[in-house]
Amino acid sequence: MSPHPAATLRTGTWTVLSGRTTAAFEVRNFGFNRVRGTIPVRTGVVEVTDGEVTAVRAELDLGTLDTRNERRDADLRKPNLLDSGARPEMTFVAADVQRRGDGWEVTGELWLRGTSCPLTLTVVPDGTRVRATGTLDRAPLGMRVPRAVIGRYVRIDVEAELEPPS
Repeated sequence: MSPHPAATLRTGTWTVLSGRTTAAFEVRNFGFNRVRGTIPVRTGVVEVTDGEVTAVRAELDLGTLDTRNERRDADLRKPNLLDSGARPEMTFVAADVQRRGDGWEVTGELWLRGTSCPLTLTVVPDGTRVRATGTLDRAPLGMRVPRAVIGRYVRIDVEAELEPPS
């Protein structure tokens, strides 16, 4: 299945279908292992005007993060890492959206732990589905854990199903 051109998106507010959307991450652990996990997308919207994406916002639920290891998940939720007890959401808000080929480059801020860091995602549409990929530098978020334990860079992959505007 080949991607549809980005301009085929209809003007209006497209809503992320949370039950059909996954946000996955991958990070190095102890320098050589790769830890993979998912964080459910609670809400999200994509604003489109004249076939162009003009705004993106998504909220993820850190309280239900899943790496398939309960002990690791509990550790990740602690105050020195994700602090999901005090701040159970992670939010992405786009500041700039640029057309790139058949998709977009979406640059914005990822809000986590009461602070933010820049995040750029490459977004490719395919009908009502989009795939967004990027790399997060966790250093600006103030997580207090040595890089040898958890890598500095986190790969992000989002597969989203969007409901078109009515």
